[in-house]
Order: sequence, then structure tokens, then C-alpha cells
Amino acid sequence: MTDPTPPVTITWKPAGPLVVEGPVTVLDNEGRPIEPPPAKVPGQVKLCGCGRSATKPFCDGSHKR
Repeated sequence: MTDPTPPVTITWKPAGPLVVEGPVTVLDNEGRPIEPPPAKVPGQVKLCGCGRSATKPFCDGSHKR
């Protein structure tokens, strides 16, 4: 018996990123996978919520500056 796929959760952080946890693939506008930067927390991807990131669609912490 195989384990079910863990759920994906998205947590919105006010004035910060969207924190995505679980097995996800981020795609560009042509459907190609985008490699996320190394995560501080395994299985977590942070998407830019402020619009200032230099690494869009991923968060680079620009909302803190």
C-alpha cells in the first residue's frame, strides 16, 4: 500500500510572501517548470506577495526592506 500524496497548503503572510507547503511545481507562462531557489524549510516554496522581488515569482525578502 502506498502513502497518499500529502496535501498542499498555501498560507498568506500579510505584507509578505505566500508560503506554499507540499509537493508543488511552479510553471512559467508557457507551462515550463521553474526551479525554485533553495528552501530554508524542506518542502516549502515562498512566492512573492509584494511585487518587489528580484527573483519573481519567488520571494527574495524584498518586503522586509
